[in-house]
Amino acid sequence: MRRILLASAFILLAATGWRLARACGPDFFRAVFSYARHPDLPRTEFIDGRLGVLQPTFARSYLVIAYRYLNGIGMDPREREQARDYYKDRYTASWDHMGTDWPARWWEVRSRIKSPPPPPAPLITGGQLAYNAETHSFALNCAEDAFRVAIHTVEERRGRFGVASQAFRSWIGAQDTVFGNCKGGRPEIPPEASPGLPPLIRADREYQIAAAHFYAGNYPAALDRFRRIAQDASSPWSAVSRYLVMRTLLRMTDDAKTAQQAGAQLQTEAQATLSDAKLVSIHGMTWNLVERHGIRQRDQLYFRELAHLLSSKGQDDGLREELWNYADIYDRVIGDADPNELYHSSKPASVDVSRFQDADLSDWIFSFQSRDSSVFSHCLSRWRQTRSPAWLLAALSHAGAAEAGNAGLVRAAAAIPEESPAYLTARFHLLRMNLERGERSAARDGLDALFLSAALKNLPSSVNLIRGLRMLAAPNLDDFIRFAARGPVMVTLQDNIGEAPGFFQEEGARRQQAGDLFDADATRVLNRETPFRLLKESALNAPLPPGLRPEALMTAFTRGLMLGQDISEIARRLAETEPDFSSFTKAYLNETTDDGRRFAAAFLLLHRPEARPYFASGIGRQSRPGKFDPYRDNWWCPMDIEIELDSRANDSWRGATHNLLQKSAETVTPEFLAGSTSVESKREMDKLGTLGAATDFLGGIVLPFAQSHPDDPRVAEALFGVVRSGHYGCADVNTWKITRAAFRVLHLRYPKTNWAIRTPTWFKNDFDIRRETARPPQN
Repeated sequence: MRRILLASAFILLAATGWRLARACGPDFFRAVFSYARHPDLPRTEFIDGRLGVLQPTFARSYLVIAYRYLNGIGMDPREREQARDYYKDRYTASWDHMGTDWPARWWEVRSRIKSPPPPPAPLITGGQLAYNAETHSFALNCAEDAFRVAIHTVEERRGRFGVASQAFRSWIGAQDTVFGNCKGGRPEIPPEASPGLPPLIRADREYQIAAAHFYAGNYPAALDRFRRIAQDASSPWSAVSRYLVMRTLLRMTDDAKTAQQAGAQLQTEAQATLSDAKLVSIHGMTWNLVERHGIRQRDQLYFRELAHLLSSKGQDDGLREELWNYADIYDRVIGDADPNELYHSSKPASVDVSRFQDADLSDWIFSFQSRDSSVFSHCLSRWRQTRSPAWLLAALSHAGAAEAGNAGLVRAAAAIPEESPAYLTARFHLLRMNLERGERSAARDGLDALFLSAALKNLPSSVNLIRGLRMLAAPNLDDFIRFAARGPVMVTLQDNIGEAPGFFQEEGARRQQAGDLFDADATRVLNRETPFRLLKESALNAPLPPGLRPEALMTAFTRGLMLGQDISEIARRLAETEPDFSSFTKAYLNETTDDGRRFAAAFLLLHRPEARPYFASGIGRQSRPGKFDPYRDNWWCPMDIEIELDSRANDSWRGATHNLLQKSAETVTPEFLAGSTSVESKREMDKLGTLGAATDFLGGIVLPFAQSHPDDPRVAEALFGVVRSGHYGCADVNTWKITRAAFRVLHLRYPKTNWAIRTPTWFKNDFDIRRETARPPQN
């Protein structure tokens, strides 16, 4: 019984392991404004050639598809079908109902054809599995591609001959017989076609008979028939039968009696097929088969040939496996040098670049994704050689405005027509360069025109990228705010690095979202480059979304207090918008002395752990206003630290990848913040940088007030608040001294108060924000 209980406990633990593991650490909500890992959802638009603004951080399968469209190869309906099935294989089909359940689809199609009547659907085997009575086991016999080909064929034959024709009914009856062999057991072989049937139906029947022998396990008969069909150039099944010869030989290698001879024939057939340019349509499938059988390893030749196949038309029967194998080999070749790697070592990994340069597709993906600016010269050279839009976009993505203009890239980007798959990405870089050159009016005109075009329809991720550029082109504060606030394309958890929709507890994350929010590019400008005068104006009068108004008021109130500015008007608005804290705000407004107002403001902020003199991007604090967060986001950090003030932007070291928008925002300042306004902002930032973290600043107000007003009933609570902020807030190098001083005054002068009782000790916060910001960038 004890063993049974232990085993049951182990099973229960394994079953709930995911939830228990997640309980080991906090989950923070994250707003995604532009996808970095995949294109807009549903991905059907992308697979159909609407590429949007390409991100170099996209998974490489998407870049393969983009490359085909950018180079005029495109994707025919069958290739798009294969691409959708590839994402089904990658277990991402649920994101946007991608891929097709071909066996289920076949039985659905077949059930609608009443003559001849459909056979009963095989419930136990699913129409694919063969049952072995000796071992009581199932094995895949009919792969789903068989049902895919059958669906396409039945639709074509019905359209050509008509559903009531003898030719069509004959084809359907034979196909029922073929699939009757999938479950194993007694072989079922269709009869030979009568001479009176059309030649196409007779050719189909030859193929159906061969397939029936194959699924029934009659491999010698199947091999003989597939070879005959492969030699018949008039048969529509000639090329695929050449591949099925190898498939049959591969199955024959499982039998000890035929293994040696079949293996030798398989190797000969594979080499002959791969050397025949007329059989390129089955090369991808053949490479996959010979690699699986061990005839070839996943070597450089295989990698190169896959790249060539993926750059060619006519891959409708092989694209699915080619994509999978190519992406897998690419991952192995690039290894730790992958620029999209989530966690990089302190010593950058190197990679043999020549492994990627013997195929244009691989060369382009490697260059487009590279974070090394020196790759620009190679991209430029390849564009000049090929005049390919793909290489133009690669060169643009690594170019600054000056070098792009000198190299002729700007003219080339401007010449790309709106119907081109390269249009939005080229336009993004063209307008980005307008901003870099200071041509803000031209950038505004171009961006406003772009918003009116059909090119951005149903591409919200690309829209947000373009809105980020328009924000930087804003001529005034109101215009800046209008484009700075954007709706996220996804609200999820920070662990969702792959940006998968429907991630764990995502519904809870979605409920946290309140309309439009600021992305990190907006908070960078607001936090570092906007003076208090304009922050106050934005908090009071700018067209902010309702969800951002409280944060804007609290940010302006906090920064104004630190700078010694008049914040009475902000306080009055806070009292109106946040009635739960109106008593603190009214106390501030009722004070008649400067010391009293400063203390009342500090007292208010000590009750507002969410207070900080800077904005945070994305989702706000998960804790309610006035409640401290047990993990982070309590009060504020020093303003002179090296990294972004925005705590969510700081998450980039965890593996998040900056997108093109953040890259573009790093050097551009909106025109209304230039000149004397820039000087004003810098002067304020210099002052703020001397004031330390929240505990240092607030303690610097509370401790002198406690000395001069020892009988004020708020002092003990304020001292308690200083100690608490030092424990749960952001620490500067000397924060512990303020915390210790507040603790001593609290216990020396107010030992019997509830606030002293609730403060049995003080804490020296060992987390040194300045030491942490010295870490090397991780993206």
